[in-house]
Amino acid sequence: MREIGGILKNAKAKYTKRPRYTVVLHDVREKLKLSMNDYVVIDSIHKLSHNDPKYSYCIMSKENLAEFLGIGRRTVFNIIQTGLEKGLLTKNDRGDLRTTDKWVNLIELYDLKARN
Repeated sequence: MREIGGILKNAKAKYTKRPRYTVVLHDVREKLKLSMNDYVVIDSIHKLSHNDPKYSYCIMSKENLAEFLGIGRRTVFNIIQTGLEKGLLTKNDRGDLRTTDKWVNLIELYDLKARN
């Protein structure tokens, strides 16, 4: 736990890290019944939770995420709830978020057999 505390202590520096881009896979977005905002928020959480191998959760505040993406704070909270309900997001006891294997498998990987 001490190591995690050290990582979180330096969280201010992590707030300066932002996703550089989001590629929207519309077939996946439609399959999951996600809005563009839903997709962008969840993808941002995905990128931010995979940038530190020592702590694989997004620790950017919901307020900072909303401000960065140009959407409302309440919208971010609603999207997070949607992501949790659809099994795309998970959170730890502190409330830090990361994407689930379901998101990773749909976004990052594809099945060669399914392409035929």
